[in-house]
Amino acid sequence: MSFKVIKPGFLSTIQDYGRLTHGAHGMNQSGVMDEHAYSWANYLLGNNFNDAVLEITFGNVELEALDDMVICVCGAELDFKVNTQAASNWRSIQIDKGDRLSWALPKHGIRAYLAVKGGFNTQVLFNSRSVNLRENIGSKLSELDILDCQSSCAQLEHFIAPQYIPNYNTDVILRLLPSYQYFEFSDAQRSLFFNQKYRIKNANDRTGCRLDGAPMTVKKEKMISEGMSYGSVEIATDGLPIILLKDAPTIGGYPKIGTVFSLDLAKLAQKQPNAAVKFKLMDIHQAQKERLRFNQFFEIALNS
Repeated sequence: MSFKVIKPGFLSTIQDYGRLTHGAHGMNQSGVMDEHAYSWANYLLGNNFNDAVLEITFGNVELEALDDMVICVCGAELDFKVNTQAASNWRSIQIDKGDRLSWALPKHGIRAYLAVKGGFNTQVLFNSRSVNLRENIGSKLSELDILDCQSSCAQLEHFIAPQYIPNYNTDVILRLLPSYQYFEFSDAQRSLFFNQKYRIKNANDRTGCRLDGAPMTVKKEKMISEGMSYGSVEIATDGLPIILLKDAPTIGGYPKIGTVFSLDLAKLAQKQPNAAVKFKLMDIHQAQKERLRFNQFFEIALNS
């Protein structure tokens, strides 16, 4: 035993890197919404890139430590405290048996990640520990749940230099890789898409993010549903974009103008409704270079 849940919060779930091999069977990817914060939390503890963490959305969480252990919290600033004393994000810290960890309401960003040495030891379902409420795989935290992980002691404190900590208060610019349907949109419609500032609607969750703005003109022809990828930007019948996220369906029938570069989706994961979003084109070769550099630094080995 390692943590007892005192307050479960609005939406707190165990997540890892996700399910990447079950799309052909209609099962979505799942996994952490903010890959950047998640990867740093595991990296600072010397964990495997795929170790499971607790994704805390909108805070209001309190846990009691049942063992001594080393933890790391990365991501949103949710007024993280240990025993009512302010504690730091983006660094490893030692906590003791009996300590109370708490997260309040969001100050900057909306999702924080609690990592423990060796990851949380929860049930593996379909090659992942990730909870997927849409597919009824696992469940969100409930009061008095026990979160199992190994006890541990700190050797050295690890942290990120302040200049590398993301600023969650800036507007989001999402770089887009054109899809094969990109040129089915006219020059005027593509110009409208890239030159306006959209706003995130309230319909924004782990499934997808709907945007509000000046609508594009969409052909009313029926489309055959086809496979979808994480980050696909569908243009719905109302002419407004929907960005598909980790728990999105694996097929869809709206035209797609492109796919958001995967690393940029971490920024979107920290935004509340009414936040501003813009798009710009990205070259596939630049995307591959950035993705490779990220994977190499965090030792992400998807074939393992």
